[in-house]
Amino acid sequence: MRIALCDDDAQENERLAKLIGIYAFARNYDLQCECFTDGRDLLRREKFDLYFLDFRMEPMDGIAVAKALKERFNQTVTICYLTNYEAAAAQIINHRIYADGFLKKPVDPELLEEKLDQFYRMSLFTRLELRQGKRYDTIYTQDLLYVEADNKQVRLHMFDRTEEYHYTLNDMAAMLGDGFFRIHRSFLVNLQHIASYDAKSVKLRNGELLPLKNRSFADAYHNYMFLMNR
Repeated sequence: MRIALCDDDAQENERLAKLIGIYAFARNYDLQCECFTDGRDLLRREKFDLYFLDFRMEPMDGIAVAKALKERFNQTVTICYLTNYEAAAAQIINHRIYADGFLKKPVDPELLEEKLDQFYRMSLFTRLELRQGKRYDTIYTQDLLYVEADNKQVRLHMFDRTEEYHYTLNDMAAMLGDGFFRIHRSFLVNLQHIASYDAKSVKLRNGELLPLKNRSFADAYHNYMFLMNR
């Protein structure tokens, strides 16, 4: 897992990287941190699995960097703000501005562990290695909107593209786990990207509507949201 740390104070980056290293060692996770002191440098790089952004930094503040990342990667980035400003913390809590969470500086090790555990439960770090002929493709589950069955293969619909693989929908359900739900015999949906639903359909964050046939969906979705917001 690749993690970007962006704070205009290099010592804060180093401290956070050390804490994440301790967390990774305790759980035997492969977490690789890369530090940036300027958001513009971070924006020139490829996608990371997780971003920790200082809320107040120069020349680009955390909101500006987060907004640019969301636009570049079609909203499929995981961002946690870092701040020692009470007003900024309240603003993030109340409005969730381009973020998936926040931590007050200096970062408390226990709260950091809880946040990393939360991201893990949300399956935001999950990668799939799917066979495509003689090669294997890496698919990030947070990029997936839904999986569609098509005879003996499946279509993986993402924000920016669609890929086809020779798997069954049951195969995909087993690999993807609890963050995905089968709303119809032909559709497996990423619960993270649901915008709304009614008795007949599910609306995704990109505006697509999918048919809803599974009567247990509402309970499953509410349970998922409860776990994610604990």
